[in-house]
Amino acid sequence: MERYEMAELLSKKAGVSLEEARAALEEADWDMLDAMVLLERAHKTAGGVNVETDGGYTDPGVKQVKNVSSHQGPNFFSNGFAELWGYIKRLFQISLDNDFVVMRHGKQLLAVPVLVLVVLLLASFGLMLVVLIAGLFCSCQYRFEGRQLGRDGINNAMGKMSDIADSIKESIQSDEDQNG
Repeated sequence: MERYEMAELLSKKAGVSLEEARAALEEADWDMLDAMVLLERAHKTAGGVNVETDGGYTDPGVKQVKNVSSHQGPNFFSNGFAELWGYIKRLFQISLDNDFVVMRHGKQLLAVPVLVLVVLLLASFGLMLVVLIAGLFCSCQYRFEGRQLGRDGINNAMGKMSDIADSIKESIQSDEDQNG
């Protein structure tokens, strides 16, 4: 489906102008469901009226209307479900777009999507915790790579955990050398 056709379809389904539909689609990277969720959050699906919301999507070119309750009417539950589904979909996409990487001595041993790590942690938290900690003491380093999770803050914390494990390992070895 062409972008113009997508914007036209969204415009009809949501009851918004073609420009608003196109702007929502562009913001949602041309994903129809995400664009509909954006329009729902902005309350633009009810005849083009934009209701001011706390932290929601607002279009500065549209006059805003206050004191319209979004918690009434038959669409309250479907709007909430659409918003929840949008969050779940985004989390799922982030977990597939980013990788959990295990490295040892500068070589990459393993790289799996974060979703696999989450499933393993949920399935057997205790076992995975032991494996991850044991890996730290075997000179393994963990990091996240990807657009959303590959930030320095998370990876710096992971590096500090490796440093702590190395210092514990060194203090145990120095105690053994002194006693042995």
